[in-house]
Amino acid sequence: MSTPVPGAVCAWEINTTCCTGWDDYTPEVQESSAAWATEILNALTGRRFAQCPVKLRPCGTRCGWFGGYLTFPVGSPAMSGAGNPWMIPFVDGGVWRNCTCAGACRCRATCEARMPWPVAEVVEVIVDGVLIDPSAYRLDDGNILVRTDGDCWPECQNLDLPDTDENTWSVTLRPGEALPASGGIAAGRLACEFAKACTGGEGCSLPEQLISLSRNGVEVQVADPQALLDNGLTGIQEVDLFIRAYNPGQLRARPRVFSPDVRDPRQVTL
Repeated sequence: MSTPVPGAVCAWEINTTCCTGWDDYTPEVQESSAAWATEILNALTGRRFAQCPVKLRPCGTRCGWFGGYLTFPVGSPAMSGAGNPWMIPFVDGGVWRNCTCAGACRCRATCEARMPWPVAEVVEVIVDGVLIDPSAYRLDDGNILVRTDGDCWPECQNLDLPDTDENTWSVTLRPGEALPASGGIAAGRLACEFAKACTGGEGCSLPEQLISLSRNGVEVQVADPQALLDNGLTGIQEVDLFIRAYNPGQLRARPRVFSPDVRDPRQVTL
């Protein structure tokens, strides 16, 4: 069974097919176990996958900011080889440019807005207080929002106003990569073990504090759970395979590159 659970990390879709008896647990146990499992798995994978939605208020490069260091003023009507006046030099993606045309000459779409992170899902886009139909835009390279209906995103907006007013626009999105199918299975497997532990059920695979036990000729050893946690693992083989595959470096968060040439959109936090 694959289903979003309300208590999980922003409704991660977990797969409990491999959890025998999951449907026998109460909704309260299911919700708390899924929330517990997905919060922990989210942290152990470096918060790489779909996070909670955030609202951004973007501004274009011409909104009172040139998007790069200025080497010298070029305000004269000097003509380029194409017969167009030169722009002030600017840095675009680490490359110096001095161009007057838009779209094809820059290897870009005619109208696009770059988001500051990878985007797992675009929840909604609002321009001048109007909800934009999803068919009017697409997502390129995981973080470039391209307008496809012939209109264009506003270059500037009035940040004094809420995004329900004119002369404003906002993008609500879920940062991160889309959760792969294996992530949903791993989260469901971990939730299953938490449900067993919560209800005192038998067969729980969560590691205990026992290090060794010898009785009637049978010797049992269990890994120290603290050592597992220090290595960013859970002690459950299927779950740890997913963690090792997607976070082999034990990162706590996705790396980010900051540049003085790129200004991030304003994030609405309250």
